[in-house]
Amino acid sequence: MHLSQLHLLNFRSFKDSLFELKDTILVHGENGSGKTSFLEAIHFSLKSKSFRTNSVNSMINKNHDFFRISIKNKNEKRIIEKRLGKVLIKNNYEKFNKYDVLPLLINNFSLRFLEQNKEVRREFVDYFLFHVKHDYLEKLRRFKKILFSRNLALKEKNKEQISVWTKLLVENSNEINIFRKEIITEVLKDLEGNILVKLEDSKWKKILRTLEISFYSGWKGDSLEKQLREEYEEDLSKGFTKSGAHKFDLEINVLGDKSGNILSRGEQKLLILLVFLSFGEFFSKIENKNLIYLIDDLSSELDQNNLNLAMQFLKIAKGQKVITSVKKIENESINQLIDL
Repeated sequence: MHLSQLHLLNFRSFKDSLFELKDTILVHGENGSGKTSFLEAIHFSLKSKSFRTNSVNSMINKNHDFFRISIKNKNEKRIIEKRLGKVLIKNNYEKFNKYDVLPLLINNFSLRFLEQNKEVRREFVDYFLFHVKHDYLEKLRRFKKILFSRNLALKEKNKEQISVWTKLLVENSNEINIFRKEIITEVLKDLEGNILVKLEDSKWKKILRTLEISFYSGWKGDSLEKQLREEYEEDLSKGFTKSGAHKFDLEINVLGDKSGNILSRGEQKLLILLVFLSFGEFFSKIENKNLIYLIDDLSSELDQNNLNLAMQFLKIAKGQKVITSVKKIENESINQLIDL
């Protein structure tokens, strides 16, 4: 079930704007016209969280003291409102949650997935696990508390406490990484049935058939316990834990090599787009929930051929798509143009 309407009142540069929403939307406009704010409003209305700022007050139009975002699907309406100095007000959240919609942001930052530091890749995997494995968030919070406690014990050089927290760190690191590896392995298995068979481009069929994701658990070898023993003096000296699930990372390979060695920059962007879409397809299938892709500045760094391929990939994927672009994209799969 897709979002059918968005109403923005005093949100960023939008003073009072009502938009009817269709399945695949292109939001077009010059830099500074409000394209990213449009995506931010949808994201905030669904997650009560901005992907641009931690300051909710900063999203209020400078000439007013409140903003209101209203979204509708076929059956229900959700309203979220913030006034200066007041707590966030959420109306009709319970009813709307029956038709839960997960926003998935894909922007130039996320599409540089392979070039960013490992924290970005961990956050991406963990974001999906929060929604697929419903006890995962609590497990991750527990792990972070254990890591904090071990680091504190290291700083205080409390050997008895270090021993206690080390044992718990090993147990929880292994458990968390099992979840991470399982979800990625399942998504890759699902890729062929969901996307690969529907692709028309022979080159990308070949690329995806050779797609592999290798994992770095966050420690060398099979035993974290052994690694922590070897690094004990170094950890004690520096006051923090060098190895564990907090150092998890992954690497994407195609055609038997690192993707960066094989693909052009535009092709790498397409590959990460496909990986994101694969996770989205997997989520929507196993959770039977709705996805809305918020894709910012899609045409950036893509020539016309790669842009056409990106639109082909998006057409294959289920879910609503809201795409922003400075360039006006001409494509048959776009069924709504919002010109800012």
